Amino acid sequence: MASTSSRSGLPNRRTIGKIMKGVVQIVALRRAFLGNMSPAWTGSGTIVDPSGIILTNCHVANPRAMGMPAPPADRLAIAITERSDEPPVLTYFAEIVAQSPQMDLAVLRIVARVDGKRVSRLNLPYVPVGDSDALELGDNLAIFGYPGIGGDTVTFTSGSVSGFAKQRGVKVRRAWVKTDATIAGGNSGGTAVNSKGQLVGIPTQAAAGTGITPVDARRVVDTTGDGRVDHRDTPMAVGGFINGLRPVNLAVPLLRKAGVKITGAAAELKVPMAPAPQPTRRRRRPAPSKEPKFSTLVFSKRVAKDGRPISPAAVLPKGGKELHATFEYTGMVNGMDWGQVWAVNGKTIVSKQEKWEGGSRGHRTLSLTNPKGLPDGMYHLVLTVKKEILAQGEVVVGRRAEDTDTEVSGQIVDAASRRGIPDTLVIVLRPDVRVQDFLREQRRDMAYTSARTNRLGHFTLPKQLPKGQAYGLIVVARGYRDLAIEGALRLTAKAPEHAQLDAIPLQRG
Repeated sequence: MASTSSRSGLPNRRTIGKIMKGVVQIVALRRAFLGNMSPAWTGSGTIVDPSGIILTNCHVANPRAMGMPAPPADRLAIAITERSDEPPVLTYFAEIVAQSPQMDLAVLRIVARVDGKRVSRLNLPYVPVGDSDALELGDNLAIFGYPGIGGDTVTFTSGSVSGFAKQRGVKVRRAWVKTDATIAGGNSGGTAVNSKGQLVGIPTQAAAGTGITPVDARRVVDTTGDGRVDHRDTPMAVGGFINGLRPVNLAVPLLRKAGVKITGAAAELKVPMAPAPQPTRRRRRPAPSKEPKFSTLVFSKRVAKDGRPISPAAVLPKGGKELHATFEYTGMVNGMDWGQVWAVNGKTIVSKQEKWEGGSRGHRTLSLTNPKGLPDGMYHLVLTVKKEILAQGEVVVGRRAEDTDTEVSGQIVDAASRRGIPDTLVIVLRPDVRVQDFLREQRRDMAYTSARTNRLGHFTLPKQLPKGQAYGLIVVARGYRDLAIEGALRLTAKAPEHAQLDAIPLQRG
């Protein structure tokens, strides 16, 4: 029988190639002001059954179930890994079928293609489930996922089993597998395999047991710029990485609930489960409507050859030469009059009226190109059929020129008591800075503005925020878990001159 491992004790090149195709990026999509879809957060996952069953973290699939202050996702999109040197391609939509907030685990099922067609009889590449109880100290592990610091493509790191840890309320000896393998944000929910290429752990980037910090981070730099290094400064990683994996055996009850066949002792484990959020059930379908319909728009800087979006976003980087808008359609008839109108900062740049040639249903991608680079601004696309608007949406390229900005105020509160937390540092990142990049580099020039809360937990940002942008948010308070949310503040063109945020809760840590 051919070996699946190399001399290093890690899976061989061929096995790594197979595993890679079972690793996915999970993109939570939210409807923007005009109805178009934009990403709210991302994470990683593993296809564990060819029918489209995906194992991930609960905080990736449904952070609200974990008590995290995140908006509900309108759709969970699945981006498939096709090549190691290319970003994943948005291909499917999935629903949550089982979740355990206490274990921070969730199982998704792929239910539809990106063009809206329901799926059946999928035969996807997948990673077989192994036995995490068979792991021992020193065993080699390979980690796959989409960490924020790894760019747009799938990232592979490796390490070894450093130990095991218990967790209060979890009646097993191995609530955590400790590893020295690098696990960064975005890797959460991803893939940890043994030398045989079997899934044995889920990178969770959380404390690997009570009182154990996954990263040796200390306050060694004056991050506040006040001339002192004290409790107000943000901890920085100084080495000694020990990260936490959830043993895959703890996910077995959830996988069984999703219909995955599991045998062996692990199949008898019991873990606390919470009801999965009920997906929007499609009512019994009436007779197909002959009226044309367009779905919400998804904007991206790149698309695959067949038009599937790559790296969709609400804010695209400055200087890009392409802008794409993807949508699904039904009820169209060849020869029907339809049109597209593109505008930048309110000024029309493209207006086309054409005869439809795409058939009755499917998905389509419209594109803008400029070899010299698209100018900065708010791009607005309107799609019409027979002069009736069927879809519209907005996306920002670079920084939009605005006549007025928005003053933002809010309050930071204790998640349990709902009392305001004083002296909390609130950092708003520049629109072109990702949260994970800031957490890695922690440069002051990456922040757009910051403020500290008063004795009641209230704050007002000293600089107003330009509209038409999305800003990452960092919240740090002594005695509480740090909060970091990508694109937490999204200001549309119609945002008020003063915005009062809902209370932002922090968990004690």
